[in-house]
Amino acid sequence: MTAQSTPTTDEVTAVVRGFITRLSGRPGIEDDRPLISGGVLDSIAAVQMVDFVERTFHVEVTDEDLELVNFDSVRGLAALVARRVAA
Repeated sequence: MTAQSTPTTDEVTAVVRGFITRLSGRPGIEDDRPLISGGVLDSIAAVQMVDFVERTFHVEVTDEDLELVNFDSVRGLAALVARRVAA
């Protein structure tokens, strides 16, 4: 991802899914599977997700973004990225 290009929803989802797969060590995680509340990832992984989003997509994750719904699934994280990129 470059700072000049705007990724598509599918591109964001694929990048996020790949990161979650590497972070969890579990391939084939469904986009709606609960990651933190389902015990797939822990709170340290949530911090890593914030860092990943900010560095990869060149956006800032604000205090208001730090809600479970934004980090508890591939779909939630991809939606957060889409909102922050559009802002």
